[in-house]
Amino acid sequence: MPYSTTSSSTTITPSNAKLGHDPNGGQYPPPKSSSRIPVTPAVLRSIFASSRTILEERSLSRVAFFRFTGFVVSCLVISLAAARGRAIKSGAALLGVGVSH
Repeated sequence: MPYSTTSSSTTITPSNAKLGHDPNGGQYPPPKSSSRIPVTPAVLRSIFASSRTILEERSLSRVAFFRFTGFVVSCLVISLAAARGRAIKSGAALLGVGVSH
């Protein structure tokens, strides 16, 4: 008995490949909302971290840490300077020295 098979398959080659061409008749299944990964800061960070080496990631982390520390220290200094300025004015008002309305 001769062996024969019938199969129909479409092979995409550079000559018949088109953007958006689907060999299944052009029907794309609708995207499932349950299979989507929610975009969170952790997901975004992991995407960007995967494109850098360990040393680059460590360097960026140090820069971010020192910038954040500088920001917090400058906020503290400005806050203390403003509080000290108010304390000098209120102390002078209690003594009645150089306060004009």
